[in-house]
Amino acid sequence: MLLPAILFVLNFVGGVTGGGDDRSNEVYDLTGLVASGIVEAALAGYALVAARFSEGPVGEILALRRVPLRSALAVAGAGLGVILVSEAVLDPIFNGGEQQGIEPTHSPQTSHQWAAVAVAAVMLVLVAPVAEELVFRGLGFAAFGPVAVPVTSLLFAIAHGLPSLVVEVAVAGLVLAVLRRRTSSVLPGMGVHMAFNGAALVIAFLTV
Repeated sequence: MLLPAILFVLNFVGGVTGGGDDRSNEVYDLTGLVASGIVEAALAGYALVAARFSEGPVGEILALRRVPLRSALAVAGAGLGVILVSEAVLDPIFNGGEQQGIEPTHSPQTSHQWAAVAVAAVMLVLVAPVAEELVFRGLGFAAFGPVAVPVTSLLFAIAHGLPSLVVEVAVAGLVLAVLRRRTSSVLPGMGVHMAFNGAALVIAFLTV
């Protein structure tokens, strides 16, 4: 986790020093979305490679374990509820969604913007959750052991790069880390992560 941790901190420093940039409507920035997707895919690949060169099976290192469906749904549902409530309370205070550029100021108006929305949906709902869960709750738990819950939650928040997102993402990261600890698998957390990102994107466009 040393290389990703360094990159996350540098990303956060960049977010702090670039805090004056206009981040509105970044959900329509097709080039930026594709670039973000490439970075997320690279992180997922890094987690797989790192696990491959560690001692033990890749699936065990990254906690790619099947969980009984009923118990997984119950735990995941509770986790998603906690994250949604925390976002409802914290986002009006910190405006993390607005600063991140996920909350647009207008509906898609051109074919380019519609294409960007489609890419954003794939990146936010599929690519990012899979990559981030493999890195933080997979590789991170293997690396940090007993202190994985607080450390990966903090790194998860720092990795998002914006000071306004630290508290909101740290809370979400803590919930996802607890899910990982309780189920011994990254799969329920992936589901929660996908569901939350999807809900956030839908709500953002419904409230334009």
